[in-house]
Amino acid sequence: MKNASKKILIVGLFLSEKNRSIIMRTAADQLAELLQNNQVETITVSDQLGKVGRFTDTVGTIYSRRKEYDIAIVPLYGGIMSYVWEAVSTTLLKWLGKKVILIIHGGSIPERMKQSPGKYLKSFKRADVIVCPSAFIQTVLKDYGVKNILIENVVQLKEYSFQHKTSFRPALFWMRTLEDIYNPQMAIRVAGILAKKYPDFKMVMAGYDRGMLQGLKELAARLDVLDKIEFPGYITQQQKAQYAATLDIYVCTNLIDNAPVTFIEMMAMGLPVISTNVGGIPFLVKDGINGLLVSPNDDEAMAAAIDSIVQNNQKGIQLAKNGLEFSKQFDAEPVMKKWLKVFDELSA
Repeated sequence: MKNASKKILIVGLFLSEKNRSIIMRTAADQLAELLQNNQVETITVSDQLGKVGRFTDTVGTIYSRRKEYDIAIVPLYGGIMSYVWEAVSTTLLKWLGKKVILIIHGGSIPERMKQSPGKYLKSFKRADVIVCPSAFIQTVLKDYGVKNILIENVVQLKEYSFQHKTSFRPALFWMRTLEDIYNPQMAIRVAGILAKKYPDFKMVMAGYDRGMLQGLKELAARLDVLDKIEFPGYITQQQKAQYAATLDIYVCTNLIDNAPVTFIEMMAMGLPVISTNVGGIPFLVKDGINGLLVSPNDDEAMAAAIDSIVQNNQKGIQLAKNGLEFSKQFDAEPVMKKWLKVFDELSA
């Protein structure tokens, strides 16, 4: 990095002692760690959970520490508040004369751009560089004539232990926030199907509850699988690895998503991935090669896909092997090279 005397400002949601038991680790937090591990100093903002507090902290830091950085990285997700947060941040940064790297994370952005392309294109014009973590969003933006580059979300593979599984039980791992867009009800219904065939069926559904847990437990009770499902809530990195070692298949029931890092983590730990084929997921999971894809809300198809691995160990072994190989492109070294190239070009 040519401008080594300056720090890189990263806007996002970051882990701290006060919030690490509530939120999952974000792509911004992982990116900051990657840069710091490679001797690139960073300023991170913010670890505030409240929207008003985080917004105020972000704007205040952008201005108060303006002499410490020349380049800022700002994320754009699909929600309304995320759009406002990004718009205010990038407008202030450009007023201060800073270089702006905009990372497009939101899996709902393609649909939102169809409805209101103008406001998103206006945001993109404030960026000096637009980064897409998935080929899915990259392809969408190119259709609008928006120049962008692909830099994958980083996964530190050295932090994950690959489990060489030779057999696969109906032991499932589901891990997202308990909210509508991740469709956890589908996972419960799939459990109801599989538990009828496999008395030893079990599933762990990990994630912070946004008001759905009680309803999910009631659904599980109606389907007679409540005793077969564990709801541990938010889990740490260490707990994630422990569950991955004791479970055999990762399932994703999302209705919307872009480039979930969780998929790469599971591949790195040896769990075959079975997912709905929504958003950017088919750009990560190649059906029958490094995972299996089914249509959203197709309970029977997902149950059948899981059953196909349980009944055919060699299929699971091959999917896991291919998944591990695929995950290597998200490792620290290749991703860091791409970021250094961007920083050098902006600092020239």
